[in-house]
Amino acid sequence: MGRRTLVAVARPDGRYDCRSAHWGVDADPVVQSRPLGTGLTASAVLTAIDATYEQLVVLDGSVRTYTVCWLDPTLSDLDDIVLARTADPDTFRRWWVDRKDEACRALDSDGCGPGTVRRALLASLRDRASSVHCPDDASFLRGDR
Repeated sequence: MGRRTLVAVARPDGRYDCRSAHWGVDADPVVQSRPLGTGLTASAVLTAIDATYEQLVVLDGSVRTYTVCWLDPTLSDLDDIVLARTADPDTFRRWWVDRKDEACRALDSDGCGPGTVRRALLASLRDRASSVHCPDDASFLRGDR
């Protein structure tokens, strides 16, 4: 599947044109992605993201990258995600994959319940990321610069 990325390009009318890339993006996210949808609201952009994506890149005069973090320790609910913003998305992503693996092992071997593991994952994210956003609140797309 590659490194799936959703690229949201802000329009002057407050909506977004979305693009998708399967191998990540770097210097020019628009060129490295293909059209997915036009005129989407901020909420619709977030509805399009689930745990099969690795990142969300927002282009709105600047480039903001958010890591998609899957919180479900049972690995069954693709919609149980948050978006984490950091200064170094690649390093953060490596840390997150290691942290998530640790949490899943704790669920299996330490007898921790899924709720406990999920809360620990979310606390770890909030300690490490500069901001963490739930997908049911699209306000950060407009206000988190």
